[in-house]
Amino acid sequence: MEKNLIKSHLGIILAVGSVWGLTEFAFGLGLQKCAVLYTGAILTGLAFFWVSFVYSLTRSILPVLMIVSVVVLFKMLDALLLPVAWKHGTILNPSFAFITIMLGFLLLISLFRHRFFSGLFNRVVVGAGSALVATSLFPLVGFVTGTNACVYASTNIPLAIYTAPVAIILSMITVPLGSFAAEKYSGYVSGNRHAQHASLMARLWSPLVVISCLLIITLARII
Repeated sequence: MEKNLIKSHLGIILAVGSVWGLTEFAFGLGLQKCAVLYTGAILTGLAFFWVSFVYSLTRSILPVLMIVSVVVLFKMLDALLLPVAWKHGTILNPSFAFITIMLGFLLLISLFRHRFFSGLFNRVVVGAGSALVATSLFPLVGFVTGTNACVYASTNIPLAIYTAPVAIILSMITVPLGSFAAEKYSGYVSGNRHAQHASLMARLWSPLVVISCLLIITLARII
C-alpha cells in the first residue's frame, strides 16, 4: 500500500522537491541584502511546509528523503553554475540545513507516529519540535562541512539559535498547512482519477515543473 502511494504520487513528490529547490534559490537572492538576519529562519519555516506535505500525502518517510535529495541536487547545480566547488560553504552549509530539517521532522514523527494525523494540536507540536531540533543541530555544521555557522553581530551566538523562535513559530503554521494542503490535493486527485488518466497534461505537468525550475535557476545564473 505504501509503495503504491509513493508510486502514484511520484510526480508531485519530484515537483515539490523542485519547487523547494527553486524557493531556496529565489529567497537566497531576494533576502541576501535586505534581511540576512532572518533568512535561515524563514527558509526553515517554509521548508517544513514541503516536508509535511509529502509526508502527509504518502504517510511514508521515503518521500521526505526524496525531496531532500532533490533540493540538495538543486544546490549542487547552483554550485556548478556559479561556479564554486561543491564543498564550498555556500553549498554544503545549506545542504546540512536541509538534512537537519529532515532529521528534526523524522524525529518528531517517530515520537508522534499516527497521532500526527489525529489532531491539529499534534501537528502544531510536531512543527515546533521539528524546528527546535533543526535549529539546535545546525550550529554543528562547522564540524561537518568545515565552515562555521554564521553568528549574530558582536556575539558568539549562532544565527540559527538567535533566530530560532522565528523558525519555530513559522513551522507551527507551515506543518499543519502542509498537511492540510496534502489532504486537499489527495481529495482532488481521487475525485479526478479518470480524467487524469485520460489527460496528456496530467502525465506531463510534473516533468514540466521540474524542467521549468531548472531552467529558471540556470537562466538566472547565466544572465
